[in-house]
Amino acid sequence: MVGIIVLSCKKDEPFYQVDAFETELHRNVNKYRQSQGLSDLVFFHDLFVEARQQSAAWKNSGNPTEGLDARMDKIIEHWEPVNPVDVLLATINSKDTAAARIVVEYWIQNSLSRAVLMDDHIQSGPGIAEGDDGTVYITHFFMKIHD
Repeated sequence: MVGIIVLSCKKDEPFYQVDAFETELHRNVNKYRQSQGLSDLVFFHDLFVEARQQSAAWKNSGNPTEGLDARMDKIIEHWEPVNPVDVLLATINSKDTAAARIVVEYWIQNSLSRAVLMDDHIQSGPGIAEGDDGTVYITHFFMKIHD
């Protein structure tokens, strides 16, 4: 017996490929968590897509929280029982993968951001948008799932 499963995207559903910078952000967050005796976060593609869309909204509006509450509510509603969804934001003027390490180091130095990195989240998704001036807008969502 042979079974075949075919999956496809809806015609109007865009395809998102993870950028090297986004991968490096995720890797550096996990590297820090490992150094603190914490488990790695699972890269969650859906969170990455939401993060990338949030970064694009930030780039287009100039407001880092443009639509953020609605996006976080959407995540919580779609993936119940999720509580809470945390987010870290940053900008940097380089898309070089070494810059991802600088962003994570910046988050580590800030006590509020470090608390998010050290929390008992199990999944995360970083997403970026690049402005015409070279500014990289970074959104990184972190998610817990409770029983």
